[in-house]
Amino acid sequence: MSHRPDHQVDNLVKRINRIEGQIGGIKKMIVDEKPFDEVIIQLNSAKSAIQKISQILLEAHADHMFMDAVESGQTEKELESLRRAIHQYSKML
Repeated sequence: MSHRPDHQVDNLVKRINRIEGQIGGIKKMIVDEKPFDEVIIQLNSAKSAIQKISQILLEAHADHMFMDAVESGQTEKELESLRRAIHQYSKML
């Protein structure tokens, strides 16, 4: 992520911290025997938050790959890296 500004890293860390809080809340809901539908709603919310981080990282990887390909001229190597990232991202959907 060297082509991304530092504030992007800070944003990702904040998002992860929020997810950690969500997971702790979900754990408490289970211990407190909250209704399953409410727990599932919170699980879906956490899943969406994780998916958003993956999207941000995939976009950053695409930007990084493009910059590296332009600088190095090794487009095939960079495209293969992007293909692997897209493949992993698609598994989340």
